[in-house]
Amino acid sequence: MSIRAPRCIRIFKTRDEANEAKKILKTAGVESYITEDRFGELTLADLGMESRFRLYIDMQDIPKAARFLAKKLKQHKTSAGK
Repeated sequence: MSIRAPRCIRIFKTRDEANEAKKILKTAGVESYITEDRFGELTLADLGMESRFRLYIDMQDIPKAARFLAKKLKQHKTSAGK
């Protein structure tokens, strides 16, 4: 499977956060990729600005990803309340 109609679904401040979200989506069978905002060859951090990492998935996977992430959030809230 390949991403034919990519859509950014979230922007993260760190690559680690973006990678964690990518791993979570992978467990649901949702393919994704990450890009870092840049000005040519320079990253935002190179320019003294806060970094931004964008998580992309295929447009067709947005409903599936939303349901999966909502379920994960509900499970997390339930386990946190115990």
